[in-house]
Amino acid sequence: MSNATELQMPPHSCVAEGAPQEGRNIFDALADGLDALLEPVLNKAFLISLVTVGLMAIPIFFDVVARFVFSESLEGIIELEEYAMVLIVFLALGWSQKKGGGHIKIDLITCKMSPRFVRLLDTFHNLVCTFFFGLVFCRACFTTMTKLGEHSIMLKIPLSVFIAVAAAGLLLLVFTLLSQTLRGISDNLKDKAVFGLLVTVVLAVVFLSFPIWYKLLPDQLSRLGLGMVGMTTMISLLLLGMPIGFAMAVVGFLGLSAIGFNMTPALNTLGVGPYSTTASFILAVAPLFICMGLLCSESGISKDLFDSADKWMGHLPGGLVMAALSGCAGFAAVCGDSMATAVTMGSVALPEMQRKKYNASLACGALAAGGTLGILIPPSMGFIFYALVTEESVGKLFVAGIVPGVVLTLMYILSVYVIAKARPEWAPRGERASLSVRLLSLKGIVWMILLFVLILGGILVGVFSPTEGAAVGVVGAFGILVLRGRVTRKVMKDVLTQTANITTKLLMILIGVGILGYFLAASRLPDEMAALITGHGYNRYVVLVGILGLYAILGCLMNVIPMILLTLPTIFPTVKALGFDPIWFGVITVIMMEMGQITPPVGVNVFAMSSVAPDVPMGAIFKGILPFMFCMVLMLALLIFFPGMATWLVGMLF
Repeated sequence: MSNATELQMPPHSCVAEGAPQEGRNIFDALADGLDALLEPVLNKAFLISLVTVGLMAIPIFFDVVARFVFSESLEGIIELEEYAMVLIVFLALGWSQKKGGGHIKIDLITCKMSPRFVRLLDTFHNLVCTFFFGLVFCRACFTTMTKLGEHSIMLKIPLSVFIAVAAAGLLLLVFTLLSQTLRGISDNLKDKAVFGLLVTVVLAVVFLSFPIWYKLLPDQLSRLGLGMVGMTTMISLLLLGMPIGFAMAVVGFLGLSAIGFNMTPALNTLGVGPYSTTASFILAVAPLFICMGLLCSESGISKDLFDSADKWMGHLPGGLVMAALSGCAGFAAVCGDSMATAVTMGSVALPEMQRKKYNASLACGALAAGGTLGILIPPSMGFIFYALVTEESVGKLFVAGIVPGVVLTLMYILSVYVIAKARPEWAPRGERASLSVRLLSLKGIVWMILLFVLILGGILVGVFSPTEGAAVGVVGAFGILVLRGRVTRKVMKDVLTQTANITTKLLMILIGVGILGYFLAASRLPDEMAALITGHGYNRYVVLVGILGLYAILGCLMNVIPMILLTLPTIFPTVKALGFDPIWFGVITVIMMEMGQITPPVGVNVFAMSSVAPDVPMGAIFKGILPFMFCMVLMLALLIFFPGMATWLVGMLF
């Protein structure tokens, strides 16, 4: 991974420019005072989150070692990791909102709006979310009081302590949102948008009070109808720029409040849901694999991969591009992230391609497409979060991605070879390296290969779970960093900061998914949709094409992981009802969503490559993408006609 990781805001993200700078008012003064109090607390809370990230792999690693050496497991490891997740996520919520670029949102439409209107929208979002998370904080405090005297089973740690930590983190988020609300109000007043501000406040009050006035209406919607209204409202909020996790949580709570006879079940969900979602040993796999990918990136493995591939393939037509694609595949095996793979390999390979006069469109298009391998070849963050939402096996999904990942890589390489043969001036051949030079070049990637085999092999043969494999990977990646002499205070701070920030943003969406899930279950919207589709006798492949079309569109609007978390709770029941293999569909989903990452007009991998090669027109990069788009479509067709490509290896190993 890199600083341009796909799980952060996309490179084309924009903010409202032209914010008024002149004059100060009471709201500025209040925000300044609040920030002065909040700043040191946010920093200290985030520091605890960073330290926890740095230490969380150690207990799991020693537990794995103890099993092998002494045939005994250490007690309480699962509980330790659950509490570590609480510390990491909740203590970084406020920092991520204020200093970490904000929580993940869709800004495709808001980028086209006037700055004045965007500031009004942001004020609406902040007003709603400040009140909502204030309510979540109050319910977390109430839950803390009810858990007094209860202790964890193994370590006998008071449960109330970590629920209180969650409450404290929520309070920091509330104050952060309040500060942003005050500054938003100030900016609106400086815009002289007093009427717009009043309308914004009224709309926020009407929206938040929906469960109250809805129940006073003489005619009310059915549960299914309310579910459809809720989903429409959520999509509208997302398109208008509310952070994805926030919008899902708010709509889920308001919808659940409107469905019930009273608000008690919804309030109980707020008190328990965020903590129980986060305090999960299984979820620890996310920060661990993210951290491993970042450590591998910092260790310089990407350059070694490219150099080795260049020695073996550089003399062929299009050899440098094929070497870069091979490097992308290799880096994907230890990274698991799409944009990070594209940017990291691009920064390594592109200068060499430019030096040897390669066609810029072909070079940049290949690197942008090669990045898509980062979320298909295991270990893949896309598969991890697919498994978390659908409760499928992470190990099976990893195995299912191996053959399609290798085949797609070979397709990419073959397409480059064909283009280079047809247009040799686009991709000049290099000099053939001797066999001894080729073999010597493998020295730089031995550790990466061993790490990949250790992690994936250990998971597949059942030596350790995916979470344990991720912890072993972190220790191994750190070992490589040490052996290469690249451990510095700055490197470690950057790795831990990115890990905590990315993890918090993803888990915030998962918290929103959890709250929204209660609402969807109460409305029965996913089940009714599945029954409607299957009951009408539609051909299941027609429905599949519709789902793929939806993913193609969504892939142009947002990054892969948020897309998975947003869509699967509603779509997955339909997929299962139609009889599709959920593991096979996981592979289809990841490939389809990755296609969106390079699809015009917004493909985020293309924007990432544009940041690496600012002198190359974006239109030229999109043109260079086309052959690889064809490869992805062909790969999807092969998987649909021959599903065994994704499932036969799973059947052999499980």
